[in-house]
Amino acid sequence: MADENTDEDLGASESQKSSKIVTLLLFVNILVSGAALFKILGLPSEPVIVNTIAADGEGDSGDPELPGPIHAFDAFLVNLNEAGGGRFLRVTVELELKDEEALAEIQNSERKVRDELLRFLSNLRVEETLGETNRLRIRDGIISRLSILLDDDKLIKGVYFPDFVVQ
Repeated sequence: MADENTDEDLGASESQKSSKIVTLLLFVNILVSGAALFKILGLPSEPVIVNTIAADGEGDSGDPELPGPIHAFDAFLVNLNEAGGGRFLRVTVELELKDEEALAEIQNSERKVRDELLRFLSNLRVEETLGETNRLRIRDGIISRLSILLDDDKLIKGVYFPDFVVQ
């Protein structure tokens, strides 16, 4: 009979040990899951530097990660290159530029740039304006044509379309 009580006591202590192990494993799982979620969401673990200033006081505008100055054009309204001529495109174009000198160059050449953009956009067909892939092609076409016009292929960092309507 004494042996039976000892076996029951051992069974109780083993179930308490397994209960503690399960609790410990659950706690570790929660910690690991939280760390993985934090990493997946991409929350920065360090502060992000938005703008750096060089030792001589000038901004580091040559960094491709930092946004450059933006030049926004008035909206373009062009007839698309269709047989009936009844379809048109209304688009607003914004250019992200390399630096302030590039912004000044675009502003000085705005008439030439607008003319080049009008000729490029009015030569598009409806099929060439629909979908993300075609908008990326339009963006690349604008960058290449303006780079040729301005004799500088590093002047434009990006092209954005805040307004893009085909009718």
